[in-house]
Amino acid sequence: MKRWFRRLTPETFKNRILLAFLLFLLAPIALLVVYNFKETERVLQENASAKNMEQLAGIKNGFVDLMSLVMKTGLLLEQDTYLQSVMKEPEQLDDIKRKKAVENKFGGIENSFFLTGATVYYTLMDFHGNAYTSFLPQNALNYEELKAESWVKVLQREGGERYIWNPNDKNYVIREWTNSRKMLSLYQVLRDEGMKPYAYGRFSIDYEEWFSRTTEDRQEEGAYFLLNSSGQTMIQSIAEQTISETIISNIISSPEDALPTSFIDGKERTLYTFSRIKELDGYLVKKVPLAQLFKEVDKQKQRFFLGFGVILLLFVLLTYLISSTITVPLKLFQKKMDTSVKANLKVKLPEQGRGEILALTRSFNSMIDDINDLLERLKLEERQKQFVRFQVLLAQMNPHFLLNTLNTIKSIALDKDEDDIYEICVSLGKILETTLNTEVDLIFLKEEMVLIDSYMGIQKARFGHGITIEYEVDEELRYALIPKFCLQPLVENSLLHGFGQSPQSGLIEIKASARGSLLYLEVTDNGVGLEQANRKKPSRQRKSIGVQNIRESLELIFKNQSTGLTLEALDTGTRVVMHMPLLLSKPYRKDE
Repeated sequence: MKRWFRRLTPETFKNRILLAFLLFLLAPIALLVVYNFKETERVLQENASAKNMEQLAGIKNGFVDLMSLVMKTGLLLEQDTYLQSVMKEPEQLDDIKRKKAVENKFGGIENSFFLTGATVYYTLMDFHGNAYTSFLPQNALNYEELKAESWVKVLQREGGERYIWNPNDKNYVIREWTNSRKMLSLYQVLRDEGMKPYAYGRFSIDYEEWFSRTTEDRQEEGAYFLLNSSGQTMIQSIAEQTISETIISNIISSPEDALPTSFIDGKERTLYTFSRIKELDGYLVKKVPLAQLFKEVDKQKQRFFLGFGVILLLFVLLTYLISSTITVPLKLFQKKMDTSVKANLKVKLPEQGRGEILALTRSFNSMIDDINDLLERLKLEERQKQFVRFQVLLAQMNPHFLLNTLNTIKSIALDKDEDDIYEICVSLGKILETTLNTEVDLIFLKEEMVLIDSYMGIQKARFGHGITIEYEVDEELRYALIPKFCLQPLVENSLLHGFGQSPQSGLIEIKASARGSLLYLEVTDNGVGLEQANRKKPSRQRKSIGVQNIRESLELIFKNQSTGLTLEALDTGTRVVMHMPLLLSKPYRKDE
C-alpha cells in the first residue's frame, strides 16, 4: 500500500503542494459546485414538469370545452321543434323561405355562442333531398354528392352509432373563412321526441386555428402535439418538431387512467410531458429541450467553469512561484550539504539567507560539530575497547595455564593411583572450562547441576563436611537454558553462611518448576538462617559472591523480560527463589 502511494504521489515538494491543493481544496469546491448545478437542474426540471402539467391541463380543458360546444350545438339544433318540422315536412315552405328559416336558426345558435370565440360550422341533410350549411362551402351544395360522402354513409349504417367524432375531417369551408387543413367534426343522427331519425348533421370546428392561437404565446417554452390513439400526430404547434417512435410507444403504452406524466429522453436530452384526452381518445404532448430549459443554468455553468479555469491557472502559477521560493534555496542547500559530505563533514555551510533557511543552515552546522565530537568519542572508545580486549587476553592466559597445570597433575595422580587428587582435578577442570568459555552465556540446567556436583566434590575433599545435594527437576526441564553459574554461587553461599566451613550434616535442595512462560528455580538449605548468618558476617575474612551479582546478570541477559530473585527466611534455614523466561531446548546427541 505504501509503495503504491509513493508511486502515485509526486516526488518534488512543489508538485506535492500543488497536488494537495488540487485534491483537497479545488477539487472539493468544483465537485460541490457541480453538485449544486445538478440540484438546480433537478429543481428546474421538477418545476418545469409541474408547470407543463398545469399548462396541458388548461389546454385539455379548453379542447374538451370545444367538443362540448360542438355537442351542445348539435343538441340545440336537434331539439328545435321548428327545425324538426321544416326537416320533416319541407314542402310546407318554398325553397327560399325554408332556407332562410334554417339559416336564421343557425344564426340564433351562433349568437348564443358568440362569447366563446369559436365558430361551429353546420351541415344538415334531411331525408327529402335538401341540404343546409351555416357557411359558404368550397363547392356548391349537391345533395347526391353529399349523400355519397363517407360521414353520411357511416351514419346510414343500421345499428351504427348516433355520435361519431372525427378529428381528421377534411376542411370543406372556403379559404376566406379558414385556412386549416383539418376540422374536428361530430357526425350525428338527429332524432325527434319519438327517437325517430329525421336528418343527418355534421358539426365541425376549426381546432387547428384554436390550437395555434392557444399555443402561440407558448412556443418559446416548447412544442405542443395532439396525437390520436395510435400515436399519429394530428396537429402540432411547431412544424419542424417531431416525436420519436420510442417516445410515442411509451406514451400509448401508458395506462388509460394515468395522470399527466413527465419523463426525460436521455438520447435527445428532452423533457416530455403528456396527458390523455379520454373524450378524443388521444394524447396532448409537450416537448421541451433540456438545453432550452437549462439555458440560464448552462450560462451560469459556462461562466463558472471559465472563471474556475482562470483561477486554477493563476493558482497553479502562484503555487509554483511560492513553492519555488522554498525549493530553490533547498536545492542550493542540498548541493552544499553534498559538498560537505564529500569533504567528510569537515566543511561547514556558509550562514547566508534568512528565515527558515538560515535556521536550517545553523542547525546543520551545529549537527556537523556534534557528529565530529561523536566520531572523536567513538574513536577513543574503540581504542579503549582494544586495550580492554588486550587485557582480557592477558587475563585468560593465567586460567589456561592453570587448566593445563591441572591436566598435568591429573595425569600424575592417575599414574600414582591418587584417586582423590584425580577427582578434585577433574571437578576443578570442569569449572575452569565453563569459566573460560566466554562465548556462551546460557547453558542447560543439567550442565549447571554438573558444575554444582563438581564444586561440592571439591568442598567435601577439602573440608570433609556431610552436606548432601538433592534435585527435584523434571526430565524436560533439565534442558531448560539458564545463565551459567546462577545456581553454584547460591550453593556456595549456603555452605559458607548457612553451615560454616565443616558441618557434620546438612541438606541443600534444588527445585525447578515451570509456571506458564516462566521458569522458577529454588535453592533451599536447613542451615542457621539469615539472621544468624548476618551476625557472623563481619568475622568473615573473604567476601562471598553476592546475590546482587546474580540479579544484575539476569537483567543483563534477559533485558526487560520478566526476571527476579528473592530471599526467604524459613524456620530452619533459607530459601532463594529466582524466575526467568522459560527457554526449552530439545535434547541432542553428540553425533547429530
